[in-house]
Amino acid sequence: MQTQQTITLFGTVSNSATSRISKNGRKYTAFGVAIISDRNHEAFHYNVVAFGKQGHFAKPFQTGTRIKLVVQAQSQPDNIATLPLLTAAFVRPVRPVATPPSPWFSI
Repeated sequence: MQTQQTITLFGTVSNSATSRISKNGRKYTAFGVAIISDRNHEAFHYNVVAFGKQGHFAKPFQTGTRIKLVVQAQSQPDNIATLPLLTAAFVRPVRPVATPPSPWFSI
């Protein structure tokens, strides 16, 4: 029995989610996401597809929404597009992390 490996990422939606139907009739939600590298703070852009229940959760995503994204490690590259294609196994919005006010700037 083979287990599916996944990768957890946090990112920002760069292209709003849209619902679509694949060539074989499956409904899915597609959106763009930008992932910021911890090493050099460079943004990497990906196209993401979410099927079934995960697609339902992704439908309301608008540009700028912070999300937690779990993708299949063996996602297939999209040979037509210039951006890699990832398949979401889990996707949810997350609240931005609030930083406490600095005591140096309080009045």
